[in-house]
Amino acid sequence: MKLSFRSINHLDPWLAVNYSLVFPGLGQLYSAFWIKGISLVLITVVMIGYAAWSIFGANGQTMWGFWTIACFLLVYSFSILDAYRGTQPGYATRISVPQGRFDPWYAVFLSQLLPGLGHLYLQQALAGGIFLGTGLLTAWLANSIPQLIPIPPLIWALSCYHVYVSFPHRIRPKSDAIALLVVGLLVVRLSLSLTPGWIQQAVEQCIVPSDSMVPTLQVDDRLFVRRNQTYRPSTGDIVVFTPPAVALRDLPEKEKTKDLLYVKRVIGLPGQQITVREGRVYVDDRPLTETYTQATPAYEWGPETVPANSYFVLGDNRNNSYDSHIWGAVPDANILGAAYKIYWPPERVQPLE
Repeated sequence: MKLSFRSINHLDPWLAVNYSLVFPGLGQLYSAFWIKGISLVLITVVMIGYAAWSIFGANGQTMWGFWTIACFLLVYSFSILDAYRGTQPGYATRISVPQGRFDPWYAVFLSQLLPGLGHLYLQQALAGGIFLGTGLLTAWLANSIPQLIPIPPLIWALSCYHVYVSFPHRIRPKSDAIALLVVGLLVVRLSLSLTPGWIQQAVEQCIVPSDSMVPTLQVDDRLFVRRNQTYRPSTGDIVVFTPPAVALRDLPEKEKTKDLLYVKRVIGLPGQQITVREGRVYVDDRPLTETYTQATPAYEWGPETVPANSYFVLGDNRNNSYDSHIWGAVPDANILGAAYKIYWPPERVQPLE
């Protein structure tokens, strides 16, 4: 659907840009390019969903997720440029910065980029300095103080609203437009700010530090570990855990870091009897079928019963693994979760379930 020249003259190009800066396609919907606007919104939603699944899904290809993010940035840039062009007679090919006069929606656009920039553009130095300083300071502090995460988006939204309502030569106020824009800006930026925290609560990342899990895992494989407080390991699960105190006792001091994690395979559950003899692992006197080991164990162990609320774990590289056959079972409280995906390097991406 195209607009007439008469209707185009009533559209504000920088308001269209502001809408598309909040979310691709909104600027086109403002200009009544319905098919294009709805298409851009749907494409963006699908791309975000596909990128998230590709990166974090067990069967997703991580590189496809990164390529999808790159394509999203192209769509996002196109949407902003196209939103401006759609308000211009003849569909102007480039964005033109307001010259010779102040534009309230251009001030709002600058405040979306950084709080306070719009005020500085309007030569409101005091307000601009306050918004810019508090915005950057709280954004920096939020990296180490999670409770502050909602504050920067609020400052960004307030800066956009304030620069508009304080514009000195506004002829026709559009309170509904600025209200809609600020709400959209707040929702999107707040969601983006909270997303890393949501991901961290659901997924742990770790790097394989040794060859104890060869051939299943290689040194420097990067893993995603599913966090779940109700998770109870099953035999064969690959789990990531903080080493128990007894495992740390014989380690060199330089290796005893607070973020030290181990990754092993669950062999015995609480109450099961584990025996290692003649190159085989036995669980309750039944030989365990294993197709994932590097070599048969060259040691004897047990029989011993796995304590309650603990798990017996071994590395797949049985003869080069610092695991339960040396220091005992892992308490349930130490287990972070099950490793479910190698997400990097690209040639190693695969599910572990």
